[in-house]
Amino acid sequence: MAFIDNVSDWFESLADRFRRENDELRREDRENELINETNEIANDATDASQPAKILSVDFKAKENAANHHCEKYELLERRKDVSVLRRGGTFLITVTFNKTVDLKKQHQLKIYMSFGPRPNTQNGTQAVMTVSGKMMFDKNHEIWDVRVDEKSPTSATLEIQIPTEAPVGLWSTAFELADRGDKDGASRHLMRSEQMTYILFNPWNENDYTYMAEEPKREEYILNDVGKVWIGSYPTARGRHWVFGQFDDAVLPACILLMEKARVSPENRGDPIRVARAISRIVNSNDDNGVIMGRWDGNYEDGSPPTKWTGSIAILEQYVSTQKPVRYGQCWVFAAVVNTVCRAIGLPARVVTNLNSAHDTSGSLTIDEYFDKDGEEYRYNFTGPNPEGERDSIWNFHVWNDVWMARPDLPDGYGGWQVIDATPQETSDGVYQCGPASHEAIRQGQMHFKYDVPFVLAEVNADVVHWQVDDGAPDGFKKLSSNQFHVGKQVLTKAIGDVESGGFNKNDREDITQEYKPNEGSRAERLTLYTAARRSRAARHAFRLPSEAIEDVEFNIKDVERVPIGEDFSITVTMKNVGDANRTVTMKNVGDANRTVTSLLTASSTYYTGAKAYPITRAEGEFVLKPNETKTLSLPVKYKDYFPLLVEHAMIKLVAICNVKETSFSWVGEDKFQVIKPDMIIELTTEAVVDQPLGVRFSFSNPLSNSLTKCSLVVDAPGLVRPKTIPLSNVPSKAKMVHEMKLYPKKETNCTIVATFNSIELRDLTGCVNVTILSTEG
Repeated sequence: MAFIDNVSDWFESLADRFRRENDELRREDRENELINETNEIANDATDASQPAKILSVDFKAKENAANHHCEKYELLERRKDVSVLRRGGTFLITVTFNKTVDLKKQHQLKIYMSFGPRPNTQNGTQAVMTVSGKMMFDKNHEIWDVRVDEKSPTSATLEIQIPTEAPVGLWSTAFELADRGDKDGASRHLMRSEQMTYILFNPWNENDYTYMAEEPKREEYILNDVGKVWIGSYPTARGRHWVFGQFDDAVLPACILLMEKARVSPENRGDPIRVARAISRIVNSNDDNGVIMGRWDGNYEDGSPPTKWTGSIAILEQYVSTQKPVRYGQCWVFAAVVNTVCRAIGLPARVVTNLNSAHDTSGSLTIDEYFDKDGEEYRYNFTGPNPEGERDSIWNFHVWNDVWMARPDLPDGYGGWQVIDATPQETSDGVYQCGPASHEAIRQGQMHFKYDVPFVLAEVNADVVHWQVDDGAPDGFKKLSSNQFHVGKQVLTKAIGDVESGGFNKNDREDITQEYKPNEGSRAERLTLYTAARRSRAARHAFRLPSEAIEDVEFNIKDVERVPIGEDFSITVTMKNVGDANRTVTMKNVGDANRTVTSLLTASSTYYTGAKAYPITRAEGEFVLKPNETKTLSLPVKYKDYFPLLVEHAMIKLVAICNVKETSFSWVGEDKFQVIKPDMIIELTTEAVVDQPLGVRFSFSNPLSNSLTKCSLVVDAPGLVRPKTIPLSNVPSKAKMVHEMKLYPKKETNCTIVATFNSIELRDLTGCVNVTILSTEG
C-alpha cells in the first residue's frame, strides 16, 4: 500500500500547485477580506441586508461522469473533490447562495475555468463565463458556454459546455458573484473551488479530433481495461494477457505527471497529434527519465524482468512513487503502458504486434545481409549510410500502438489509425520518439508525411537483400537475391470483444496486416515500396540493382510450427536441381547440368530482437544433385540440448546456408519459432457475489523433467484486486501446480482476473478468466 499512499500524496501536491498557480484569480489581499466578511455573516446567512455570497457548489461528479462515459474511474469513488469529464460534452453544477439571488437583473455570476500554471484566455487555457440567465446555449462547440438549467431563489443549477478542442488534463474552477453595477468591487465575492476536474478527449463527439463512430470500437479501444499482447514468432505467436487498468485511481494522476515531464505546453495538450508523440517519448526513459527503462540482455538483477509484469498499474505506481524509471521493460511492456495512458485520457488505442519486424538502420527500406565468398555471414561495418556500424536486424516480433485521430496537418484521407512507438530504437527530431505515422501514408509509401513513416514502413514491408563479397563490384559487394515476403509476415491486435483465456486462442485476435500494406507480392504492394524508394537515396541503390545469382537449384527450409517445451524437434532443408540435362549453358564456368551443393544447418537460442544468444547444434553436408533430383538434409535437436540454452521468450532460430559450387549461388533460409509453454488455467470455485468470498483456483502442469524453483504468482483484476505477488513452493517435475485463494468483491461489475506464473526454469505462463460479480440476494 506504500505506492498508493505516495500516489495520493503526489496527487495532493499536484492539486495544491494548480490551485496556487491560478494567478488571474488569486488577488490575495481582497480574498483575505472576503474570508473575514464571510465569517462575520455566517451566523446570519438569511439577513437580506448582507451581500450575496456563494455558500457551496455541487459538482454532481458521479452523475456527470456517467453522462460522459467516465463512471468507471475509481477516483470518483475514492475522492469527493474530483470530477472526470470529456471535452465537447456538457455538465451540471448546482450553486447555492446565502440569500435570494437574481442572476438576470440584480446579480452577476462569473465562472472561471483554468488550466496550467499561467492560464490565459487567448491561448485556450482559461475561460471566463458570465451567467446571463439564458436557458439555451448560443455558442458553437469550440467555445465555453453556460446556461441556466434550473433556478430557485437561493440556488441555480447550471449546465456548462466544454469546447471540443479544450486542453486535456486537470482544470481548476473558481466563481465570482457581485451586484450588477458594482464598480468598486465592494459586493464582489470570490470562491475558489477545491474541486479538481479532469477533462479528457471525447471519441463520442463528432467534433473532437479523436471521434470514433462505432460504439463496439469505442468499447474496445477506450473502455476495455484488459487485453492481450501477442508475442512470439510466426505462425505460433501467443496472446499474453495484460491488465491495462486505465480506470485505476493512480493512473490519471500519473498521466498528468507524464505530460508535465514531457514538457507539452498547456495550450498544446488538446492536440492529439502532439500528445501522442509526447507519450511515445515519455514512456521510455532515454531522454526525459520517463516511465520504463528498457533492457534486452537478460540481466535484471537490479530490477524486475519484463516477464514479471501482468499490467500497467504497478509500473505507473512505482514510477509516480519514486520519480525514477522502472526497471525493466521491453517493446511489449512499453506498448502496454502506452495503451493504458492513451485510453485513460480518452485517446483510442490498441496494442499492435508485427511478426518478423524489420529494424532498418540506414533508411534503405531493406534489411541487408552480407556473406563472404564461401557463403559465410560477413560482419561488415558500414562507412556510408550508417557510419556508426549498427547492423540491420529482424526482430521475431515487435510491439507498438495504433492511436485513432484526425490528421488536419495531412491531406484528406490520412486520418484514422496512426502508429506510435515508445520502444527506443531510433531517434526522431533528436529524441527517442516515433509517430504518429498514418496507416494510409505507410500503405501508400508516402515517406514525406509526418511522422516517421519511413521507419514504420520498413518495419512491415522492407525487402531482405543478400549481398556477397565481389572484388569487381563498385561497392565491393554484388547483390545475390532479395526476399520480399519475409518481413511483416503478420500484424496482429486484439479483436473487439471479451479476452479469451488461452494464449493460442485465435478467437480474440485480429489480423490487420492489410491495414499496413497491400497483399504481399502484389502489384500494389511493389508500387508502395518503389514509391517510397524513390524518396530515399539509400533505398534506390538496392532496388535498382538486379540479382546476379543463377538460381537453378531450389531450396526450402521446412517451418517448425509447434514444439511444446520438453519435446524434441528437427530441422529439414530440401534442395532440388530444377535444371535438366539438355539445357543450354550460356555462362562461363557453369559446367555441366549436375550441381554440387554444400549445406550448413544451425540451431541457436535467440533473443526476440533477433540477436543470437547461444549455439545449440549444427550439421553440414555436401550433395551432388542431378537434373530434377531432390535431396534433404535434416538436423535433430534434443530437448536436453536446447533447454539449458533458452533465454527469455524461449525462442530458437534455425538457419540454413547453401552454396552451389558451379554457379556460386548462395541461398540463406531461416525459421524462428517460440517453444510452446503451457497456459495457466484459472477457475472460479464459488459464485461471484458482492461482499462474499470468491474462491479462485490457479493451475498448470509442469512439462519439464526439472523441478520449478523460486516460483511466484502475480494476480491482477481491475475493480476486484490490485496487483498482488504470491510466493509459491517448488513444483516437482511433471507435477501439477495448484494454488487457491479468496478474493472479496465490493461492487457489481464485470471484470477479468489475470495471472502470471514465473520461476527460474519456466517463465511467463499466463491465463485469465472473465467474472461477473452479482449483487447480494435480498
